[in-house]
Amino acid sequence: MKKKTLFLIGTAAAAGIYSAAKGKGPFNRLRFKKQHDSISRYVETHYPNGLYTPIEATENGWVTVVKRIGQPRIILYVTRDSMGNYIFTESVISES
Repeated sequence: MKKKTLFLIGTAAAAGIYSAAKGKGPFNRLRFKKQHDSISRYVETHYPNGLYTPIEATENGWVTVVKRIGQPRIILYVTRDSMGNYIFTESVISES
């Protein structure tokens, strides 16, 4: 019984460490704090009442999907320029 409990605790700890390293679940906001701050301001300004999915890192920046009630979703690409400013590029997801 003791080995089973230790195994379960070890598995849960490994999953937590993996999630933290990859920025999954509740760790997404911690890993991408600056990006969340910037994206949330952008979404609030351009899409009031819109929500966005967890941020994913890409080769050249970050990506998220903006969800809006009754309207198509938008893929939001985020990069940074040489001055450190965030640049947003949008692409509408066509629903077929």
